[in-house]
Amino acid sequence: MSVQLALTAALSGLRTTQQQAAMTSHNLANATTAGYVRRDLALSSVNTAGRGSGVQVDAVARKVDELLIRDARFETSRYTGQEARASALADYALVLGQPQDEKSVSTQLSKLQQAFSRLHGMPQDDAAQNAVVSQAITLTDSLKRAAEAAQTVRSDTRDRLQVSVDTVNTALQRVSELNGRIADLDARGGDAGDLRDERDRLLDRVSQEIGIRTYSREGGLMVVMTRNGQTLLDHPLAPGEQPLTLLGDEVMANGVALSAKPDSEIQSGRIMGYVQTIKQDMPRALAQLDEMAAGLVQAFQGAEADPTQPGLFTDAGAAYGTTAGLASRIAVNDAVRTESWRVRSGVQAAAPLQPGDQTQIDKFLTVFTTARSFAATDMPASATLGSYATAMVSAQQGYRTGAEAEMNARKISADTLESARINRDGVNIDDEMQKLLLIEQSYGASAQVVQVAGRMIDILLQIKG
Repeated sequence: MSVQLALTAALSGLRTTQQQAAMTSHNLANATTAGYVRRDLALSSVNTAGRGSGVQVDAVARKVDELLIRDARFETSRYTGQEARASALADYALVLGQPQDEKSVSTQLSKLQQAFSRLHGMPQDDAAQNAVVSQAITLTDSLKRAAEAAQTVRSDTRDRLQVSVDTVNTALQRVSELNGRIADLDARGGDAGDLRDERDRLLDRVSQEIGIRTYSREGGLMVVMTRNGQTLLDHPLAPGEQPLTLLGDEVMANGVALSAKPDSEIQSGRIMGYVQTIKQDMPRALAQLDEMAAGLVQAFQGAEADPTQPGLFTDAGAAYGTTAGLASRIAVNDAVRTESWRVRSGVQAAAPLQPGDQTQIDKFLTVFTTARSFAATDMPASATLGSYATAMVSAQQGYRTGAEAEMNARKISADTLESARINRDGVNIDDEMQKLLLIEQSYGASAQVVQVAGRMIDILLQIKG
């Protein structure tokens, strides 16, 4: 090898190590930057006329594990979906309470039964009569409060769903812009690593809202779809274009309605949790409450002399009409509010019964021990009012604890995969510092070669002189 080739090789080594030092410094500076992927320089040897003449930088290598990224996003998406659902169920269950809680419907119903039992022992006592009326009002208030809570949770969740849809649209708009910039840089041979990092961070954010699949097309375009293949992004988006829209309670993707079933396009993400809350969890809770209210109205109406007329509990002041929405309309009959003696003589009675006559109170007490038919989801088909109320409250708490248990399990899996992703694609400071030492040694060696080659050239010049 000639002195000139040695000098050329050494100079190329100096240039390359300078670039490596700059890249390593960039990695270290971004060691704590969320979503940053470690960069390396792809190097190759240079040959001149078949002889080695140094080293060159071919490209900036940004190596990621696409399968690991896919799995990490999927588990994170499943976690955020259960987190959203568990949060909504917890808000409702907090108002409904546990079966043994003072505020729960089951406890208030049990207290009404106890009030009637005390009245049975002292039917002429005004305080005992008023206690029945007061407890009946408390029970209806408890049902109404629970129904209002379910409706509030549903309304609030729909607001959150809109925010989630807006988040996806904003992120995909930016991804569309980045697609164009990355394609342009790739075509010019530039480094688009930072832009790809930003795009991946945006896609991570999208995957928290809705489960997605992605793949790259030639030219740097990233295509985004739901996990079942409904396209969200496959072309440059025009300003203001929205891949996702909310029509009523239905999420639309480019005009196609999505749903939140196991085989649907929405399989995970906050949007799935919100849609399930809006279309499944809260309607089911309201239906169970309505069945409870219908059981009360019909049972006490049937205990009266004329079972077609309003009894102790009414449908907004009238006789039983329809079950749907009844938990929000149930009310204590105004007749007993003004004349409490009717709770021992019958709401429809023309006059108080004779002192000591407990016939009507016995009929009212029978209401609590007689099994009735119910048609609500996940509820017993036949049960007493008390058993149904306890089952209803327990079921709602069960939905909550089930969602929270699955959320916690998903979080462990999501955290594990995310840690693996960071360890695989992120910056390890110790590794980078070791690499920096090697770069320093390599730079020093190349500089030494330049010095030696320089002295050799000086000697040659002296000889020629």
